[in-house]
Amino acid sequence: MNWKLPHGITWRPVASYFFMVIIFFALLQLVAAQKLNLTGALAVALLLSVVLAWLLYRRVVAPLSEINETAREMARGRLDRELHLYSRDEIGQLANSVNEMARQLRRTINQITEEKDRARAILNSMADGVIALDRQGQVLLVNPVVEEIFNIKQEDCQGKNILGVIRNFDLELLLERALKTQQPLTREIKIIAPEPRIFRLHATPLEEADREKGGVVVLLRDVTERKKLDDMRSEFVANVSHELRTPLTSIRGFLETLLDGALDDRETARHFLEIMSAETERLTRLIDDLLDLSKIEERRVVHRWQPVDMIDVISRVLSMFRPQAREKNITLLSRLPSGLPVVQGDPDMLAQVLINLVDNALKYTPGGGQVTVSAAAADGRLEVSVADTGVGIPAESLPRIFERFYRVDKARSRELGGIGIGLAIVKHIIRAHGGKIQVESTPGRGSVFSFTLPAGEGAATLM
Repeated sequence: MNWKLPHGITWRPVASYFFMVIIFFALLQLVAAQKLNLTGALAVALLLSVVLAWLLYRRVVAPLSEINETAREMARGRLDRELHLYSRDEIGQLANSVNEMARQLRRTINQITEEKDRARAILNSMADGVIALDRQGQVLLVNPVVEEIFNIKQEDCQGKNILGVIRNFDLELLLERALKTQQPLTREIKIIAPEPRIFRLHATPLEEADREKGGVVVLLRDVTERKKLDDMRSEFVANVSHELRTPLTSIRGFLETLLDGALDDRETARHFLEIMSAETERLTRLIDDLLDLSKIEERRVVHRWQPVDMIDVISRVLSMFRPQAREKNITLLSRLPSGLPVVQGDPDMLAQVLINLVDNALKYTPGGGQVTVSAAAADGRLEVSVADTGVGIPAESLPRIFERFYRVDKARSRELGGIGIGLAIVKHIIRAHGGKIQVESTPGRGSVFSFTLPAGEGAATLM
């Protein structure tokens, strides 16, 4: 039976050591009574000492050495190592406690690792940027979105002040305020580098385990495109309102004049009615173009995809504009080599592209000028160009020439009946056919609008 002392010490090792002491005491008594000589006593004592040392080594020193070595291995991170000591004394209990501690540490570390991996996966899958700061305002972590936007590495920015990572004083001031007040904060800021962008910033304070003020977690949502769309929508509404107001104001003015008595003068009345008819036609074109543009942008147009012979389309469009060209004394030419490949597309929409481009070329080319439509095939694509010898386009206007309602010379465009939507329609039609459009121009010497389309009946279309 393995009796225990009140503090958990077993009787067995204590009794064995006490028994050894009694034996040594008995040897001393025998030597004192001269019943055993000194040499024999020393021999017996030496033998007993060896036995005692062996017992101490086997029961104490060897197990403690193994426990010590295992503890060192665990400190180095090898928590899978366990002690194989099955004695029922204190050494065995210590070994069991160390083994249980290692198992519990493994379970805890696995849970922490799983939580860390889960949190990292969530951060990596987020579409918004995330920055975590400690209470001193130094960066703890950033997610891959922040790394990509600002061209930084997490290992390079950890422990740095936010200004050393993202050089924006407005952002630094907002985060300092969030750290100081420990209150949620939402703002929109504009960051210039590495490229101009607008972010909606939401800072949430962190509360640490000791209930003291901690750092903040910053969520950065890129709203640049949304802002651009809002600006474009506002500009679009303003432009449409202006374009509608001008002819309506003109029509209203002439109507009031006619009602005030000008109707009795037939020549004046006819002149006013002709102007009102022209303004009404302009309004009709504007509304039709807006509807066409809206349908194309929202992909609500039902395309009649089929093989299209661009030579036939170009020839039909040029025949439409020859009377207008003769009236303005403009030479209308075509350069169409034989054997051009067909393209896959909607013939009516491709004809609309050419109508808009040729119409613009004729409008902005003075009398005696020349407009040339050419086509060529190369690298599996068909390129069509419309070149004129007109007034040309300034270099600063070229990047915006395909925007809705953008006009280089607003007064001249209004005089010629242009409303600034035709080229926007051209751009969307060409994109819907999987092609690209570009423009080259020199003021005073003319412009060249050219677009490319995938050639061949099996050419894929991009919608």
